[in-house]
Amino acid sequence: MNVGEIITTLVREFPYALYGSVLVGVACAFLGVYVVAKRVVFLGAVLTQASVLGLALTFLPFVPVPHTVGAVAVTLITVVIISRMLTEKKTPRDAVLGVVFITSVATRILIMQKTPHVEAAEIENLLRGDILFVTPELFWLMAGAFVLAMAGHLLFFKEFIFVTFDAETAATQGYRARGWEMVFYLIAGVVISFATHMVGDLFVFGFLVVPPVAAMLLTRSVKGIFLVSVLIGVLAPVVGLVLAFMFDFPASPAIVGVASVVLAAAWLVSIVRR
Repeated sequence: MNVGEIITTLVREFPYALYGSVLVGVACAFLGVYVVAKRVVFLGAVLTQASVLGLALTFLPFVPVPHTVGAVAVTLITVVIISRMLTEKKTPRDAVLGVVFITSVATRILIMQKTPHVEAAEIENLLRGDILFVTPELFWLMAGAFVLAMAGHLLFFKEFIFVTFDAETAATQGYRARGWEMVFYLIAGVVISFATHMVGDLFVFGFLVVPPVAAMLLTRSVKGIFLVSVLIGVLAPVVGLVLAFMFDFPASPAIVGVASVVLAAAWLVSIVRR
């Protein structure tokens, strides 16, 4: 099939895969600017693993809650713990995130050993990201979370930017950095938990990091960074899905691979400029 036929097939046969991957790409690329600027890149990996841990818990017979509820609940609990620990001066941020990350992964593995084999295989499929089988219900849940997150960021855009890019000055101006960081982490936790449930942790963590870094290499203005990052979040999933169909690649690695190629190109452009 040529590119036009592949896009037609995606729109007709897998519309939620196409629209869902773009939605997650935009949401993660936008939030990723804050994550990279705050220098807590590993936070994305930690929250995706916390989300998967929440999903794994719902497969246990004595935890009768929907998968999405489990993912969101565990992610938000993790956010509260992390946000408290990250503001303390005694423990390095990388150490805090590393402990939570490895604890989440180890606990998930132990839980999977106590679930039926079919359900364990289903969790593994979730980790890889079944983009082509996104359900309408999950897509609309993600869309609702995205709208609420964007509304919050638009309402408090100045506060989030100030605390993220110039925390010391924000503190002298009377901004409560700890409170605003907690709000940001809670918003990010909800979006990441829904996104991980929908497309898998590889996709989510990749787009929390790769598009923002590429954008920072290409432009220096804050608005420009957000714009370029979101643009990559729109285009890379579409190109990645087309390449996945064309060459029979897994969808998530293909999409992240396209974003990585854009990052490499941005790096070369930055070298030429210097």
